Amino acid sequence: MNELNPLRILNTRPEGQNAELTQLIQSLGFLSIELPAIAIKPINNWLNKLPPLSSIDYCIFVSANASNFFFEYLEKKHIRWPATIQIFAIGKATANALKEKGNLVTAVPNPENSEALLKLPPLVEVKDKTILQIKGEGGLASIHDTLTARGARLIQINVYQRVLPNYSSSQINSLWHEDAVDIILFTSQEAIQNLFTFFGQEGQVWLKEKPCIVISERIAATAKALGIKTIITCSNATLANTLKALKNTQMNGLSADNPKHS
Repeated sequence: MNELNPLRILNTRPEGQNAELTQLIQSLGFLSIELPAIAIKPINNWLNKLPPLSSIDYCIFVSANASNFFFEYLEKKHIRWPATIQIFAIGKATANALKEKGNLVTAVPNPENSEALLKLPPLVEVKDKTILQIKGEGGLASIHDTLTARGARLIQINVYQRVLPNYSSSQINSLWHEDAVDIILFTSQEAIQNLFTFFGQEGQVWLKEKPCIVISERIAATAKALGIKTIITCSNATLANTLKALKNTQMNGLSADNPKHS
């Protein structure tokens, strides 16, 4: 890698959530190529599923999108959020989004995932507690299953959905025909699955040869199952250090001017 040929990283985060990652990539002297693998769309028919807010003890927000769509809709409907509800946020970005709406966040798990969330002391003893979970459509069932098993009454509200973005074949084909990417960065299992859908059978051969960076073992397992050969696993918290390590070590010889596949 050198300054004339910076490492080219495909940023697959959704539009509206990829700017911070692009900034990080560029700050290290790499080139960020944005190709959102997921589109986020609001769901607006959930209000009738919302229980009286005075009955809620805890509320869990799984993402910044969950916070933004939820509170924007409450504001639109002139519904006031009680300060008595304890709020838990998965991830610093989620916590920041909540704070921007004037909310006090009780706790953010470390690491930033559902497993660590479920180990937080207030969420271990939840018998007879009423808990609201604000989330996107689909997703993992671990929070629901675990808290319900612990005796909580859990109410899930889906405030957004993830859909497949629309790309022309020329947009996708240019990436692999021109070998325009050195490394692909994935932050969700769905992003990997969608990217394989975009690229089709021929493009998938190219995808499988491209090293990828993923932020969890779960995402790594999906990448491996789809046939990606070189997988670097880190976490949200260590992503910056992982990218810095690429700059220092050139990922065992991988660079834009000297590509190496394994």
